[in-house]
Amino acid sequence: MIRIRIDNSGRGLTPMNLNWWKPTKEEWVPVLLDDHPQFWKRQVDPTYQRPWQQLTPRYASWKAKNFPGDPILRLTGAMQDASYIFTRGNVFFVKSTSYGAYNQFGTSKMVDRPWMGVPDISLKQIVPIAWRNILSRKR
Repeated sequence: MIRIRIDNSGRGLTPMNLNWWKPTKEEWVPVLLDDHPQFWKRQVDPTYQRPWQQLTPRYASWKAKNFPGDPILRLTGAMQDASYIFTRGNVFFVKSTSYGAYNQFGTSKMVDRPWMGVPDISLKQIVPIAWRNILSRKR
């Protein structure tokens, strides 16, 4: 049997804030939201930087006539503009339009075009936020 005891008294170890998760996840949400518009402009998956697949020829033709020049996933702007990240417990959720999940994960008739994720640019910011809160003297 292995037993682990966390000694948070600071004797010999850097004192840790064991309540680091709540402030950390609250600070991560705006970082993730702020980093996503650049990926919309480039029309790529924010996590893996893969370009979104092209629209079907029929839909692309219709969209070019009715909404010329708009990016692949932008028609009215509602999906991007209404997107919000929130947390419940230890899980991050994305709230958007009803069709946001269809674009993110695809369907049996539609390819996936991931538009939300955790890009490297966000990781470079959220990891230091986590460590700052873990090592914070606030309890």
